[in-house]
Amino acid sequence: MVDYFIQATERPWMSIYLRILAFVFAYGAIVHFGNIAGFGEMPWLETPLIWRIGDVFYGILDTAAVIGLGARKLWGIGLCLLGILSQFIIYTVFIDYFASTPEQRQTIYGLLVTEAILVLILTTLFLLRK
Repeated sequence: MVDYFIQATERPWMSIYLRILAFVFAYGAIVHFGNIAGFGEMPWLETPLIWRIGDVFYGILDTAAVIGLGARKLWGIGLCLLGILSQFIIYTVFIDYFASTPEQRQTIYGLLVTEAILVLILTTLFLLRK
């Protein structure tokens, strides 16, 4: 089974898609580290503690995922899926901690739809035999 996934990462379309995912996660890492550097909507130390924890966690996770996805490694795909799954959990179960306005909720819902599409494409490419 692991061999199948390793071989799948070597397919041309999967290889291209993993690099595209690496760029998507690089953008996420830049946003999180930008927030830490003070380029967010408000000074980082004035944001709720849960936001700061999320910025540090996802900044590191996204950076590691970029490295793994760019190298077409299974652990990179695993980190990518961990990031997406964990965001689905926190942004659905605990959305009140992250969104206080309808605009913020709309942004989060857009992010979740985008991530669902990314996972759907990844799953499709894994299931293709060619």
